[in-house]
Amino acid sequence: MTPRPRTARPLAPLALAVFLAVGAAPAMAGYDEGLTAYQKRDWAAAIREFKPLAAEGNAAAQARLGHMLFEGLGGTKDDAEALRLFNAAAAAGDPLAQHWLGSAYFNGRAVPKDISQALVWFGRAADKGQPESLHAMGEIHFNGFGINKDEGRGVEYFKRAAEKNWPPSLERLAQFNWDGRAMPTDKAKALDYARPAADAGRPIAQFILGLGYLFGQGTEKDMTKAAQWFRKAADQGHPQSQHNLGVMYVNGQGVNKSPTEGYFWMALGAERAPANLKQNYEKERDSVGSRLAQPDLDAARQRMALWKPNAAGPQTASVSPAPVPPSPPSAQQSSTAPSQPTAGKVSSGSGFVVSTDGVVMTNAHVVEQCRTITVKPQDGPAQVAALKAKDSANDMALLKTSLRLPEIARFRQDRPLRSGDEVVVIGYPLSSLLSREPNVTAGVVSALNGMRGDPRHYQITAPVQKGNSGGPLIDMGGNIVGIVTSKLNAMKIADKTGDLPQNINFAIKADLARTYLDSNGVTYQTAASTTQMSVADVGERLKRVTVFIECRIE
Repeated sequence: MTPRPRTARPLAPLALAVFLAVGAAPAMAGYDEGLTAYQKRDWAAAIREFKPLAAEGNAAAQARLGHMLFEGLGGTKDDAEALRLFNAAAAAGDPLAQHWLGSAYFNGRAVPKDISQALVWFGRAADKGQPESLHAMGEIHFNGFGINKDEGRGVEYFKRAAEKNWPPSLERLAQFNWDGRAMPTDKAKALDYARPAADAGRPIAQFILGLGYLFGQGTEKDMTKAAQWFRKAADQGHPQSQHNLGVMYVNGQGVNKSPTEGYFWMALGAERAPANLKQNYEKERDSVGSRLAQPDLDAARQRMALWKPNAAGPQTASVSPAPVPPSPPSAQQSSTAPSQPTAGKVSSGSGFVVSTDGVVMTNAHVVEQCRTITVKPQDGPAQVAALKAKDSANDMALLKTSLRLPEIARFRQDRPLRSGDEVVVIGYPLSSLLSREPNVTAGVVSALNGMRGDPRHYQITAPVQKGNSGGPLIDMGGNIVGIVTSKLNAMKIADKTGDLPQNINFAIKADLARTYLDSNGVTYQTAASTTQMSVADVGERLKRVTVFIECRIE
């Protein structure tokens, strides 16, 4: 069977990187010469020029000399002296030194690892517009490196760095727009971000451009250009691009047909493929190899043994905060027709708006492993949400949205609930079977502790189904007293006891939820439950602030 090029979600960068930044600096005798040598990577000359200037207190020279000593550029590596120079230059306000000092604290390099200090120094440099630090702040917030994950805030930093044409950030935004991660899918916009990043030598951006031209997504279909961009990324060792380039040689798409050349690139891609692609890549490589003459196969394997990836564009010096795990592959697509969107696996749940700036509270398990999260209020369109924070241990999560509702949920502020108090549950249960309309059920607090006496939970009798998770538990005054989290597995209990339990469900207590909001800096509202309402009135009020959450796991 003839293999087809595949599209896999681009591998996330394995580390943050910083180009050798120039930056504005005061002109002094010898500085321009040192800067020219630094840009040309003539480290010996740069050290010679910067060393006396650094001794005189020139912050820009101190920062660059510190960088060379920190990385051992020019033969001498001295972490202690580099940190002394970084500290002096950073204190004088040099953004490059502040960036490198943030990197040292983030990685625990020559100083104790301290994320809070890293954020201080990255933040100061970012405030001065240092693109490396803007990008670093983006990666830290987007991935939750040492802090609560906040994809929305991460994207904001990436956009600020992209405005300065910083290639790694342009590449990240190309990925997000292509995949629909933390924003709606927009192939054309993805290619707009990818082009300058690809021109700067970023392999994932080059891969995205190749996909755009291969399938005619976001641009006109052009096999020749697709092959050219795959080749640029393949030369740098990008495995998906190597595989796709090989398939194009096998099929003669955009390049002269050459099964031997195709085998060579497919074999390189299979050798370097991430685990989730490796088996398929190896199978397709072997299928092509089985049709080659032995001398051609031997020649291709000899080339592989000698092959080394090229570095394209400016060389980088690592400031890697932490590795970013590779993303899973997206759906495979045919090379003979435009790709079709894939539905992927979809789950759903409920949530409620807790702040005037659109923060939604839900369960952590509702948004676990989501590639794309959308929220839809009762009286509005669906929109993409970003994960702001997640606490899997207590099953709580916060989503950042652009919802601006006339009113928000309020937490009960007066006396605690008692066993027997009436409560209401609102949510979107069984959304694939029932209407996409908030469902209102009522019951009582049957126990003040949850399963096995868990003090974090209430036990409630209000009926709960799959999809209610993350929705609000409300008292008869219309105020939030908990978050619906789970129901007892009735069939499992029946198997053990011979009795089928009815309406034994659980909700996280509001005190725990409010503590979580406080710890994440979310401003919420409280109110006294002095006026008692009917179930219908409670439902009518709280439906407006309860949202349907859809999670796509591709």
